Amino acid sequence: MDNISGFFETTPAPSSPAAMERIGGHPEGYCDLYRVDRGGQFRVLKCLKEAFRGEPMHESLLRKEFEIGYSLRHNHICEYYAFVQEPGLGNCIEMEWIDGQPLDRMLNAARPDRNTCDKIVAELCDALDYMHSKQVLHRDLKPSNILVTYNGNNVKIIDFGLSDTDASSTLKMAAGTAAFAAPEVRKGGKASVRSDLYSLGMVLSMLPVHKYDRAIRRMCEKDPVHRPASVKEAEKLLRRDNTATPGIIFILLVSLVALWPVLDRRRERRGAEVQTLDSTVQVAATKVDSVQLLPEKAPAKADSAAKGPARAGKKTAPAKKEEKKPAADPAAIDEVFRQATEMFE
Repeated sequence: MDNISGFFETTPAPSSPAAMERIGGHPEGYCDLYRVDRGGQFRVLKCLKEAFRGEPMHESLLRKEFEIGYSLRHNHICEYYAFVQEPGLGNCIEMEWIDGQPLDRMLNAARPDRNTCDKIVAELCDALDYMHSKQVLHRDLKPSNILVTYNGNNVKIIDFGLSDTDASSTLKMAAGTAAFAAPEVRKGGKASVRSDLYSLGMVLSMLPVHKYDRAIRRMCEKDPVHRPASVKEAEKLLRRDNTATPGIIFILLVSLVALWPVLDRRRERRGAEVQTLDSTVQVAATKVDSVQLLPEKAPAKADSAAKGPARAGKKTAPAKKEEKKPAADPAAIDEVFRQATEMFE
């Protein structure tokens, strides 16, 4: 009986679909979010708040978001299903229900480990690169628009309400969230791949790791010309930062192994030099000790002058030179000082 599949609890009786449940919507925004049950599948309905329903600009925003979202099919992008009319809500976007939490809430709740951070970075880059390949700019990339699933920590990018495409002809004005938007966009300039990468860099700066710091600084340059030109280029910078420390350690270890014989020979040579220096010092000390001071020459006797002059024709014999004992060898002392100087260099 243990190998028969089945439920571990009593199967509940079928019930009517749960009532529509409001799950989100910023107080200052123009949209609300509801969760509904569609035939055993949870779905999210995004609709305009009552005050904005029927208003042309906001209706166009909702329609534009659906068209952009519907064109994207990626594992790390929220899926858009249909544009429907819902009683009491008006026009709605029906989209994927994601059982997760915004990235900023996740970071505030607990510090993710390095592997989780690496996973988030890789999946964000993968999704953004896909969007850009479809000529789509998100224009509002920020932690609250990035969901991380409870099951598996999978990234899901949401909210294309301010996104834009090359093919779109409406609502092309600058848009975004000031804290994460690129400087040129905040000044009313045109959004680009580089402005999305600026926003991505601001998001990554919130992760509790520092191995991406150099890449983030490049992505968040004020001048867009100095930022990476594509997500692929940004990924190369991120991988370089990720492997910098292990690479440096590897180089240092290889260098140490390669230099060890040289250092060993140098240590042996130094030992030999110390022995030679000791011997030289001993020899020099012996020579210095062998030097003896000569006694002063006694003055000539007074009566020597009283003696008569030397016999005519007889040559006076030259005075015998005093033999001097050898003094300390200057060359040996110089050698001692030279070797001592080399030892301390």
